[in-house]
Amino acid sequence: MATGTTSSVLARSQVEKGSVITRLLLVLVTAGLALVVTGGPAAAHAGGLTATDARGSVVSVTPAVPGLEITAIEEGARLRLRNGTGGPITIKSGGGTATPAVIAPGAELTWIDERSTPDGRSVAAGRRVSWTVPLDANGVAVAVDGVLVGEERPLAAGWWIAAALTGAALVLLAKRLPRADLLLAAAGTIAAASSIVHVTGSTLAVESAPLAGTFLSAAGINLLAWPLILGGAVTALRGRAAGVLAVCAGAALTAVFVLPDVTSFHRPVLPFEGPAVLERVLVVLALGLGAGVAVAGAGVLRDLARKAAADSAGPDGDIARHPPAADPA
Repeated sequence: MATGTTSSVLARSQVEKGSVITRLLLVLVTAGLALVVTGGPAAAHAGGLTATDARGSVVSVTPAVPGLEITAIEEGARLRLRNGTGGPITIKSGGGTATPAVIAPGAELTWIDERSTPDGRSVAAGRRVSWTVPLDANGVAVAVDGVLVGEERPLAAGWWIAAALTGAALVLLAKRLPRADLLLAAAGTIAAASSIVHVTGSTLAVESAPLAGTFLSAAGINLLAWPLILGGAVTALRGRAAGVLAVCAGAALTAVFVLPDVTSFHRPVLPFEGPAVLERVLVVLALGLGAGVAVAGAGVLRDLARKAAADSAGPDGDIARHPPAADPA
């Protein structure tokens, strides 16, 4: 009777652990979502860059000034001016908080100018929007003329459907496989790899800041999520529920943190060093698989807890015990 009672208590304890794990996952997701919301979408992109409707470029500098170089970088998000003249160059006011500004001879400046940046503008595909930034080159009025060229927007609904189907397929598959823990470990690893490539590509698109600092800033909470997933996957391969928990927690954070980057589903020009379609696929995998692992993980962890309770009980419901040691002769 006592052993049966002990078995029931153990079973309840294992199931309760599954409930605790589920609540822990919810806490992690909520915390990650709070970080994203308070940080704002722009902060989640490398270098503060965002997806836009158009690419910007400098067309002409009138009159030409020997030694004055000005170019549009990061798809037109910023302007970079190098002053190789013998006098100061003044950027006239009207371009936002960065202007007016004075660049001494031999110096350079990279800034966001509201007159030229495509960020925050709606530019239809094929449309050309001209812009002008006025300068003063040691007393000579100079006009920097450029253009924004709109590009065709992607079919956003298709990418959202792809992300939803990816997550849903993973959840359904996890319910059918006998070793769903291994499935979650593999899916979580793919989500982490997708996130790493996504952050790396976004970092390489930034020309106005050091790569190392930009990568760390863009990675954000993924610096915690990636080790959780990869370390958890190794532990899960050894059949330990703690590994599955780590994978689920890391995958949930990865999915939450990539949410601001779903703007890539809606805008054609992306802050990513590589094909735009690759960036969208990476976001689909990080979001879809990350969310799918987090959702499926609660059920898989409960199943593992029940299995552990069943394995610890004997065929008659008693706790499995080691056979008594033989008496010494």
